[in-house]
Amino acid sequence: MVMASSISYQYVIDPDDARAALAPFADQPVIGLDTETYWDYAARQNRLSLLQLAAPTGEVVVIDALTAGVEEARALIANPAATMAAHNARFDEGVLCGAGFEVAGLIDTLRLARRALRLRSFSLASVSEHLFGVALDKTHQQSDWRRRPLSRAQLDYAALDAQIALRVYQELSSKLEEAGRLEEELRRAKIGPPEDGDGIFNRAGGRSKRQPVELRPLTAEERQVVERLKRWRKQTAEHERVPVYLICHDRTLEHLAIVRPGTVEELANIFGLGAVRIAKYGLELLSQVHGSGDTNASA
Repeated sequence: MVMASSISYQYVIDPDDARAALAPFADQPVIGLDTETYWDYAARQNRLSLLQLAAPTGEVVVIDALTAGVEEARALIANPAATMAAHNARFDEGVLCGAGFEVAGLIDTLRLARRALRLRSFSLASVSEHLFGVALDKTHQQSDWRRRPLSRAQLDYAALDAQIALRVYQELSSKLEEAGRLEEELRRAKIGPPEDGDGIFNRAGGRSKRQPVELRPLTAEERQVVERLKRWRKQTAEHERVPVYLICHDRTLEHLAIVRPGTVEELANIFGLGAVRIAKYGLELLSQVHGSGDTNASA
């Protein structure tokens, strides 16, 4: 482990190490993502050199695509249930697609920043300095990312960018949630397949089809169900020490109250519920929907 400012990270150059390093990311509510690239003059396109991932738990991994390869990250990158935050995410999506990935779940913090902040520049460096007072040194952005070995300064730079992208997402999400605009802006900032960002795959490997989300004004009984779900969500978020929106969105709770699913399998048709959330919260959600749960116990 090496240090970049106040963060620690793991630089991975072996596929087995990559597999082990990525294991803690499977159940993360959101992941900061960044890439470093070099220009392939023959192909006339950017090639992937490093893939950097940062988790709210503090885990940061930098995978060397030229030595370890990034095959071990394929399932994570392609999983629409894995929300990933990247600044100028369209660029990262293009690089990852060029490396053979199917990209799902990317949220562009550049788009979020443009909607939430008033700045002259919305570069990651400008947004970081505005939000956190952290001035990012972008000297290494144009360095030679193809040459090996990479310097310690290059690796520090790469790891820090992924963590800052994650922090920007968390901070902007909190601001937008307070303003009651979070779900709308997350939809605007979504990159990739036009799903809600938390879909599932069927056993054949294709995307499972969801029933259309039909929300309408709630009945008095449905509003009671939503309030019960919100109490559960608040206690669960406090227990896990995460913002409530990382448990479930309001739209998800309303959809649950209207549809009233009776089985775990039926939860797959609910907006915002994918394989990870269903596995983690499915039984508790069903219990709360049907009024048989104890919110104190579920938290």
